Amino acid sequence: MITQQLPEESGGSESGFGLIEIVISMFLLGLLAIAFLPLLVTSIKTTGVNATAATATQLVNQQMELARGAGDTCTALTAYNNETLPVITDSRGFSYQPTRAGEDCTALVNYPATVWVTVSAVPSVGATVSATTLIYLSGP
Repeated sequence: MITQQLPEESGGSESGFGLIEIVISMFLLGLLAIAFLPLLVTSIKTTGVNATAATATQLVNQQMELARGAGDTCTALTAYNNETLPVITDSRGFSYQPTRAGEDCTALVNYPATVWVTVSAVPSVGATVSATTLIYLSGP
């Protein structure tokens, strides 16, 4: 007669994770998350500063294109420099005040000549972005 042996039951050979192992792993994951938190906060702040600088740079570039397209006479350039510019607000709620400054071309006697024009964008938060260019004038 053939008899079948049943496996012995052992009390200490359970497989899987216990409650203590799960708590320890959650604790270690929490420590890692706390370690990376300052890096995350710094990167979020840097992203905001970079976005503000990019928007201000784009505004300066637009104003430079307007300066180049204003005309090649002293009268046109003076009118361009004397325009009142509105405050511009981006989608994040930051405001930018564009400003223009230029060399006084009314004192020029000899034409053609070049004069400098500086365009700036002052954000409500962050550093001012500005650029200077020379504008060719063909006449008064």
